[in-house]
Amino acid sequence: MEKGDTRQELPSWYQDTRKKGISVAGNALFTILRLADLPFQYYLLSSGLGLRAVRKLGGTTISSPVTSPATAIGLSPYHTLVFGLAVGSATKQIYWCLGVADNKFDPGFSTMVAVYNTVLNTLNTLLSLWAISSNRPAFADTWGELFASNSTVVFGAALYGLGLWTEWWCEVQRKRFKQNPANKGKLCTEGLFGLARNINYGGYTLWRAGYSIVCAGLPWGVGMFAFLAGDFAGRAIPYLETYLAKKYEEHWRQVKKEVPYKLFPYVY
Repeated sequence: MEKGDTRQELPSWYQDTRKKGISVAGNALFTILRLADLPFQYYLLSSGLGLRAVRKLGGTTISSPVTSPATAIGLSPYHTLVFGLAVGSATKQIYWCLGVADNKFDPGFSTMVAVYNTVLNTLNTLLSLWAISSNRPAFADTWGELFASNSTVVFGAALYGLGLWTEWWCEVQRKRFKQNPANKGKLCTEGLFGLARNINYGGYTLWRAGYSIVCAGLPWGVGMFAFLAGDFAGRAIPYLETYLAKKYEEHWRQVKKEVPYKLFPYVY
């Protein structure tokens, strides 16, 4: 291997994730695990298990009821929203896995990604039940009361929607770009990827932060934003861009000039 080959700096597991192809087992496992997260989150909320877990950990639970006949799924409007955020994220990620991704998603890596997301969802669910952190308004028996009485819930839900849409739509745009034979061997710098080279990571950061704000308020949301943005900036983006620099060489240097921002347009 020639001196200065940046591929040498990348862990072997990361290089494996860049291989093109389809892993039927990996995709199936990811889909099953992400789907399984939904009844689990619902059970935490509807059965009282989540409340008992918070008490077991030494916390005081919210006094407002979690279950309610006000919604079709039997949860209060607030906790229906909390569950809905889990549904939205699972739907988007399964769509990405089965309809958009072109890298081989091996079973080990797919399991790690699915479990990671379930852990974050579970943490948010429990925080929505803890009296100290929960963003549930004291009186919110209807959807109107929920959104009228707590502006941070509205902000968190809007941020979640923006982030989820950004991550989904930029990946759809990139897939369409790659399907055009004229773009063979090129990196996508059109659409949202013309605003930031890794805007899909930015979208994920935004919707995760919004999810956290809905469940536990601004401090937890800001903490989640800082954690994810720091992880992407310090680990994921350097790995990916080292790989791209080796693979695309001069084209990659041109892409960096054309799209100078890494994660968020006009910010970083």
